Amino acid sequence: MGRKEVTVIFETITPLWTGDAWMKSKKIRPSSLLGSLRFWFEVICYFGGVVKKEDFDFSKGRFEKEIGQKEQGKLKDKLNALGCGFEQLTYVLKDLDICIPSIIFGTTGWKSLIQIKEILPLNDNCFENKLNLPGRICVSKLNDKVKENSDCPKGGNGDWSVFYLSKQYFYGQFSVKFLIEEKILDGIFYPLLKFMNEYGYWGGKWNIGYGRLNILEVRENNVANDNWRQNEKFDFNLFFKDIKGLEFKISEVNNFDELIKFKNNDKKIKILNNQVRKSDLKEVIKELIKTKAKKRAQNKINGGDKEERHKIFGTTAKPPNDEDLLPQGSKILPYIKKENGDFVGGFLSIADLLTLYKEGE
Repeated sequence: MGRKEVTVIFETITPLWTGDAWMKSKKIRPSSLLGSLRFWFEVICYFGGVVKKEDFDFSKGRFEKEIGQKEQGKLKDKLNALGCGFEQLTYVLKDLDICIPSIIFGTTGWKSLIQIKEILPLNDNCFENKLNLPGRICVSKLNDKVKENSDCPKGGNGDWSVFYLSKQYFYGQFSVKFLIEEKILDGIFYPLLKFMNEYGYWGGKWNIGYGRLNILEVRENNVANDNWRQNEKFDFNLFFKDIKGLEFKISEVNNFDELIKFKNNDKKIKILNNQVRKSDLKEVIKELIKTKAKKRAQNKINGGDKEERHKIFGTTAKPPNDEDLLPQGSKILPYIKKENGDFVGGFLSIADLLTLYKEGE
C-alpha cells in the first residue's frame, strides 16, 4: 500500500483544546485530532447508512470491532493466499465483519490508514490565554444574568449553571503532516476534511464551542493542492460497490426545539444559524452557553425525561438506567464561524445519534 504526505495549515476560529489525562493542554496531541476525525466520520457513516446500530460498541462509544487473535490468524492466512494489496486487505477485513470506521482509522490488530507524522505551531505563545477568557462562567436559572470567575459558585446549584472554560488552549495557526493511504485520499480523506472545515470540531470541549478550525492551505508532497474542496462526496466504492456518492446530510432549522428532536428514518446534522454576531469571541461564547443553559433548564421545568435530557445536553455522570454506557457528551454544540471580521454563532445538533439508544431501532 502507498502513502502520500499531505500537509494541512489550520487556523483557529475558536480555541483548540487537546487535554491530556491531567486535563492539561500544553501541546496539540495527534491522538486528539485523529479521534475527532474518526468521530465525525462515524457520524457521517451512521447518518448515511454505511454503518448500523449492530456495528456500535456501547462500552467504547464508537463503531468498532476488534480483531482478536483468532481473526488475526484468519487475516494472515487469507492475505497469504490472496496477496497484501489494498483491495485484498479491505476485502478480507470486510469478510471478518470489520466496519468501515475501523478499516479507515484502525482497531486492535489493524493500523489506521490515516496517520499524523508531525504537528508544528506556526506562531509564538499560542498556548497563552490570548482571548482573555474567564476560568468559568455561570448562567442564572432565575433570570438572564451571566457572571464570571469568582462571582460564580464552584459548581452548579439550584440557582446557577456553571461552565468551566479552560484558559490553557491553543489559538493561532499550525500545520499537520498527515500520511494517507493513497487509495482513500480523494474518496474519503478530502471529503472528510471539507466536512470538518465547514461543520466539524477538533479536540475537546465542544460543548462550549471550542474546536472550530479553518483550513488555510493543503499541500501534497509539498505541492499546493487548490482543488481539495471539490471533493464533496464520499466514495465508498472501494468497500461497497453500491455506495459511490454519499453526501453530507445537513439540515438548517428555524428554532432551537427542532435541534433536540431525533428520528431514526431521516438522520441528519441540524444547524440553527445566525443567533448572535459580535466582534468579541468571548461574548459570542457566553451568549450561546446562556441560550443552551436556559433551554436545558426549561426542559427540566417542563417535565422532560432526565435521562434523555442528559443524553441531549450532556452530563459527566453515567446514564442511571444504562450502567454499561459511557457518560454522554452534549449533542447540541455552539456552532461558531468567522465572517467579515465578526464571530457568528448558532448551534449544531447531532441529536439523531440518540437513535442508537432507542429500543427496536
